[in-house]
Parts: sequence; structure tokens; C-alpha cells
Amino acid sequence: MTVRTAELIFAILLALCSIGLMVKSAELHIGWIEGKGPGSGAWPFWLSAGMLAMCLLTLYRWFKKITPESRSLEPYMTRDTVIVVGTSAASILGLLLGTQYLGIYASLIVFLLFYLRVIGRHSWALTISLAICIPFAIFCLFEIALTIPLPKAITDPAFYPVYDLIYAQNFKEQVATLRHPIVSIPLIAVLGVILYWIRAWIVRRRLPSTDTTQAESVQKESDQIESNSGEAQ
Repeated sequence: MTVRTAELIFAILLALCSIGLMVKSAELHIGWIEGKGPGSGAWPFWLSAGMLAMCLLTLYRWFKKITPESRSLEPYMTRDTVIVVGTSAASILGLLLGTQYLGIYASLIVFLLFYLRVIGRHSWALTISLAICIPFAIFCLFEIALTIPLPKAITDPAFYPVYDLIYAQNFKEQVATLRHPIVSIPLIAVLGVILYWIRAWIVRRRLPSTDTTQAESVQKESDQIESNSGEAQ
């Protein structure tokens, strides 16, 4: 299958999925409810409508052969592409299964460590930093800001001290929760990541000036040698 054929097939499939989602969402209220805001079907309906519009635009550009992809007769999937896509799909499946049994946060940490290091081939510093900060940010967004608990499976009891911290009545109670590793370790880890990257940024900022100073010193020594050599002659 060529790239041009693949673009046509996927544009049609996504358009059909968008239509199906719009029909299903229309069973709910998709407009504005006075005094309440958008109806429960508004977000999925209009998002699907936007997806459908983009699919139609893609089909138009395909028929007109406007984009490089719409003109490409190269193979859509090479052996290397199949390996990368297959590994990515397997890792995402592992994340979903892990969420069912270990909870989203533990599974997400393992997923990020594997995906960033093995597939993305990023440095250990970046891999560990993201594996710490992304689950922490997701927890703060959903559990604290939006008060939407995400699945934790068998790890759920371990998060009880975290909820004690969130819903503590005073500062003394908040400090008392820090004795639990589930509270203190993530906070220390995130702080460590922030300090590490601040230090790395400062070091990078200093390197150009250091290199310039060294280059100027070498140049001065070279000029001095040439001057002494000229005087000796």
C-alpha cells in the first residue's frame, strides 16, 4: 500500500467515525443550556464535527494532489516503521493492562521509562525527569484541581496519606503527612528534578563565556610567542 492510498483510506475511515460520534452525541443536548452551560453532548459533538471537517479537507487535498503525501507512491509501511509502530502499540497495550491491575500512576511511570529510553533513546536524565514529573502533574491536575480520581487499582490504599495532605484542615496536619513516603518522596523527586535542570541551565549559560575566555587566553599566548619570536630575529 502506498502513502497516497493510505491517506485516502484513513481519511474515509476517520470521516465515518466522526459521523458516528456526531450521531451518538446528538442523542444528548449539544447546545447551550441556560443557567448551566454547554450540554453533555456538546463537547463530543463539536469535536467530532471538527474532525469531520478536517477529513473532508484531507480528501479535497488528496483529489487535487496538493500535499506531498497525496502524490507519494512510496510504500506506506517499511520494516523499520512496522517495528517502531508495533513496539509502540505493545507498550500502550501494556500501559492499559497495567492501569487495570496496578493503577494509572505506577503503570505510567513504567511506560514512560520504557518508551522514552528504549524507543525514544533519550538520555537517562530526561527520561527519569519526565517519568517523575508527568505523573505528578497529572495527579495534581485531575485529583486536586479537577477532583477527578483516576484508577489506582491495588495501589489505591497507598494514596490515602496523599488525600490526608490534600484535605488537611491546617498546616500542622499537612506537615504530619510528610512522614509518609508516598507524600515525601514524590515532592523530593520533583524538587530534585527542578534543581537538576536549573543547574544544567546555569552550566550551559556559563560554558560559552568560559570557552571564549579560554580562546582569548590561547590567542594572547600565541600573539606573545610570535612577538617574542620576531624580537629574537
